[in-house]
Amino acid sequence: MTHFKIDIQLPLNYNLEDGGGKIPEEFFFETYEELLKLAGGINTANTPILGSWINPSDKRRYNDKSIVFTVLVESEDRMTIKNVTKIKELIDYKEVLKKRFKQHEIFMVATRCVWL
Repeated sequence: MTHFKIDIQLPLNYNLEDGGGKIPEEFFFETYEELLKLAGGINTANTPILGSWINPSDKRRYNDKSIVFTVLVESEDRMTIKNVTKIKELIDYKEVLKKRFKQHEIFMVATRCVWL
């Protein structure tokens, strides 16, 4: 059995073009519960992380504060994540998050786990 750890970064504030205000706490609680149901388990430190990125089209720098929700999914496919049902569901769920948090993109990354 292979496991994948998926980290999902969620912004604490809307983008400036969307008013730049604080995202309501209930959005995070709702997302937490949905991810728990989808993946069967979830972790978060609920501690903001700082990040920056440069938009390739206009070279503008964006600075973000986010929190990270982490889920773990199992897979019988040891070679690729493309056939992992839960990852396909998370990719679909990403569209919900983009709308809820008014983002062009949600940073979501999967890492293959090796148990120590």
